[in-house]
Order: sequence, then structure tokens, then C-alpha cells
Amino acid sequence: MIRKKVKKVRVYYPTSENKDEFERRISRALIKVWCDDCPLEVIDKIIDKLEKENKGA
Repeated sequence: MIRKKVKKVRVYYPTSENKDEFERRISRALIKVWCDDCPLEVIDKIIDKLEKENKGA
């Protein structure tokens, strides 16, 4: 496979209004990657740990 060099990259930061939607899209993308690479037990442990951290915050 031939790859081209990336010449320009644009980074868009979320505004305060759409920050929740931005975080949901990031979460969906990460879950898709995790499902391919990690067993379900590991994903469940990560989700549990994140939920506990969010409840404490």
C-alpha cells in the first residue's frame, strides 16, 4: 500500500455548547478500536473504572 505524506492538519476544538457531543463521538471511536484489539473483560474493567472516577468527581 502506498501512503502519501500529510501536508496539512486542521484541529477543531469543541465549543462549550457541543463538548458533550464531541466526547460521545470520541468514546464511540475508541470503543470501535477497543472491540478489535481488546477482549470484552478488559473493556468492561476500563468502563467500570471510568464510571467510578466520574462518580467521585
